[in-house]
Amino acid sequence: MLSVALPLTATVGCFAVTLFTDRTLLMWYQPVSSAASLAAGNLYWATVCIPVTAMGFITPLVAIAMGPKRRRGEANRRVWSLLWQAIWITLLCIPVFAMVGLFSEQLFVAVGHAAELAAEEATYFRTLLLVAPASMLEAGLTAFFVGRRITTPILRANVASAVLNVVLDYWLIFGGLGLPALGVLGAALATAVAMWFKVAVFATLLIRLSSFGRHRVTAWRPSRKLMSEIMVPGSALGIQQLIRSALFSFVLMAIGTASVNGLAATSAALSLYQLLSIPAIGLATAVSVVTGQAYAKSGIGLAVKVVRRSLVLGGSFAIALAGLLVMFPGPLLDISLGGVLAAQRSEIEPVATRLLGFAAVYCLFDVAGLTLAAAAKSIGKTTLLLTATAISGFVCVTIGWMHAPTNAAAVSYWWSVLIVWAALQFLGIAAGVWVTLTKPSKSHPYRKQATSPAA
Repeated sequence: MLSVALPLTATVGCFAVTLFTDRTLLMWYQPVSSAASLAAGNLYWATVCIPVTAMGFITPLVAIAMGPKRRRGEANRRVWSLLWQAIWITLLCIPVFAMVGLFSEQLFVAVGHAAELAAEEATYFRTLLLVAPASMLEAGLTAFFVGRRITTPILRANVASAVLNVVLDYWLIFGGLGLPALGVLGAALATAVAMWFKVAVFATLLIRLSSFGRHRVTAWRPSRKLMSEIMVPGSALGIQQLIRSALFSFVLMAIGTASVNGLAATSAALSLYQLLSIPAIGLATAVSVVTGQAYAKSGIGLAVKVVRRSLVLGGSFAIALAGLLVMFPGPLLDISLGGVLAAQRSEIEPVATRLLGFAAVYCLFDVAGLTLAAAAKSIGKTTLLLTATAISGFVCVTIGWMHAPTNAAAVSYWWSVLIVWAALQFLGIAAGVWVTLTKPSKSHPYRKQATSPAA
């Protein structure tokens, strides 16, 4: 699991560095800008998560296509057809992204955010929508390499993109070389340029392959059948991400409505947690791959062993991370708040220190849930993930909203709601996985696809 997880962890880490750099430099520029990037960034992901997640489903389709039962020429033709469908689906989504951007500022004003904060959020959100088509294309193009377990080109492209983003972030946010300081607009533009650069790198690598020329004429045509193969199962996971992101965005907006400084402190604490939890994401990907292979090839016994070992690894990491957040809040917050003015830092840091304690508790349930969710995904239980996320999320946020305070106490209150939500979601997924592994179906949902030449 670690051999699969480590290169993927580094890849995910590059994207996390991009987000962390945005929020940290914006915190140094102006705390309200960092708060705006957090709320608007989560709303952005809620907007694009279904199509982007669906494009990620091309990865298992590519892996199946390149299986040993399929002839190489036929396999390459199908793979290139899948990649072209990613391009057509992306083009169909662009008008939708444009329409969403037109009404973004009214949304932030409607939830009660101050005019200054709402304007910053709308600027960041609209500019970030330029990234959406690139994210979809990246997911599709990356599938070509991931489906073959070729991680080196992906890692190199992500490192180059992250470095470019850091350089552009500092230049565009604070200005220099004749360019004025652009704040949140500069952060979003830097992310857009870096993401499109990554897409260009992947596209160049793919076009240089000889198989591209051989199959270009037959593969480029739109295919409703192939689009359905991508979007129908991929959208199920996307809907789960949409519900989670939408509810999470609602909580952040509620915090921002009660306290701008509270949202800025949440941005500092959450950014640190997301950066430090990168290994858990890489581990979850490895768990999904190894559990699926074990279940398909050797049955329930080996799959149970893999899940148990993954929980040991995930639990050990979660405990270590929780301890780090609780024991060293000062040095950690020096990273996020190091460039903030002393007067503003004195207001934000006490709240952020307290929130790191909440983040430590949240970490235990979040990492455990992430690990079990990866196992559930690998054995075809996507409905379980959707149900556990939706029911626990709606119950917690609805009851939380009914009793929410409207003063500064709302910050700690809503973080408590997030912890309860993570705990209930973990328990729901754990119960579903336990039932599945103790009463397995006669065949693994992916087994026929993995062994049939016509899959």
